[in-house]
Amino acid sequence: MDKPEPVEVQAAFFHRVLDKFLEAKANVQEVDLYYGLCGTTIRLCFAGEELIRHITPALSHLQISRVESPDFTINLWDSRSTNTRMVPAPWKGDRYTYRGDIWGYNSNRIKTAFHWFEFSLNMFDSESNTGIFWVEHTGNFPYWAHASPLRTLLHWWMQKNSCQLVHGAAIGTEKGAVLLSGKGGIGKTTTALSCLTAGLDYLGDDYVVLRLQPEPSVFSLYNTAKLNADDVEKFPEYSGLIFNSENLPDEKAVIFLYPEYSRRLTPSMPLRAILVPGVTELTESRITETSPENTLRAVSFTTMTQLPGAGIETFELLNQLSSKLPCYSFELGRDLKNIPNKIVGFLADLPAVSQTKEQFDLPVKTYPLVSVIIPVYNGERFIRDAVDSILSQDYPALEIIAVNDGSTDQLRDVISGLSGDLSVEIRYFEQDNSGPAAARNRGIKEASGEYIAFLDVDDLWPEGNLRMLVEELSENRELDVVQGYAQLSHYNPETGSYDYSGNPEESFANSIAAAIYRKSVFTKVGLFDPTLMYGEDADWF
Repeated sequence: MDKPEPVEVQAAFFHRVLDKFLEAKANVQEVDLYYGLCGTTIRLCFAGEELIRHITPALSHLQISRVESPDFTINLWDSRSTNTRMVPAPWKGDRYTYRGDIWGYNSNRIKTAFHWFEFSLNMFDSESNTGIFWVEHTGNFPYWAHASPLRTLLHWWMQKNSCQLVHGAAIGTEKGAVLLSGKGGIGKTTTALSCLTAGLDYLGDDYVVLRLQPEPSVFSLYNTAKLNADDVEKFPEYSGLIFNSENLPDEKAVIFLYPEYSRRLTPSMPLRAILVPGVTELTESRITETSPENTLRAVSFTTMTQLPGAGIETFELLNQLSSKLPCYSFELGRDLKNIPNKIVGFLADLPAVSQTKEQFDLPVKTYPLVSVIIPVYNGERFIRDAVDSILSQDYPALEIIAVNDGSTDQLRDVISGLSGDLSVEIRYFEQDNSGPAAARNRGIKEASGEYIAFLDVDDLWPEGNLRMLVEELSENRELDVVQGYAQLSHYNPETGSYDYSGNPEESFANSIAAAIYRKSVFTKVGLFDPTLMYGEDADWF
């Protein structure tokens, strides 16, 4: 059962990789470039010039003159151009996660992530404020890595400085800025570019940085926009700025806006509101109020599923933000020229900043983020009821993770349909059939929540179950697990309800679905034994 490596072991690996960077740098010419972000100074130390053209264009609007003592140094190198091989990874392949985390290799001091698509290793030592970025070679550098380079390392650095990378766009006027956030394909880029064309200020399209104190503010991070290939013709004024035009339509168009639009690229602005866009068939766009809970779900899901190490700190900041700033739905109409007018009018009508600040000083109730893991094997006929059961708990801080353990039914399509039918985002993963222990382990590794709960696809929770378990665990800091009982039931088609049978204290004394766990307990004890096809819960307990 995998447990985290001690921080000393993680630090030792960090320094072995750093030694390799120094070896690479000795083989080629060192190039240093400097950038300013959220009041901090960042040095990019390149071993040779190969990575410069891939990394720096998106950051060029933030470049500053040389700084004698930068706050953060990132050392960048590739093996091919420097003729320097990377040291072997000390972990097994099953420790990787989709968003880049490496199970057992993220301590408070050393952060480590590996991104398969660009084949990059990212490491951060928060004690020395030193980062490492390595790739084997740049031949397969994906388009999104050009649009938002060093995203993981900058996320860790910003988090240390009480700031947060957020997946979203930000545009504004002299009245302040709005954040546009939510899952991909809902119109963030269309809105941002329409507003830039109309003369509004532009802070970013893909990722921006947020800071709460001394006032809610948004900072520009990348000078790029990522536009769907079939939308390029809607914005002919940007066609000459597309970086990867020869690869369309297989890729999104990556647009570099600096230096051509440098006068509209604003480094930072006060943040006045959060808008969650959505494409509609309306002619004109419409902005309507929505709840902080809906906004938090939209913003947190899209951000936390992409950033390695994003967890309780990220969720708490986004919770504060969505609870204290005005939250709206932005129904995008077909008339693109109407979008900037809506934004300008909306910002003009917002209350004065002083009123917003007064609201921001009020305390916000916080809820621990709970990751609910559903392992599924051929459970398409049960999955909707299981998800309904989770949503009926009316708990505001949820992450639902479904792990398809090699199903042969139509589970993928059913889960995809649930996102539209129930307006819920489900993090969905697939693996070869390996048993429930392996499926649960996959969910644990991918989970962002402070707490973990399990619900088998053919199980249901009674009303109020999750809140009760969370309250018990939150009020008893010395506990790692709060355990209840499970009740056997049979569906009665005549009444449309379930009939209970048996004694739960005898039948299901250690039911996984009737408990809630601190995620940290799985780093103390280890994960479930994947060699066990049944009885893995008894073995773990």
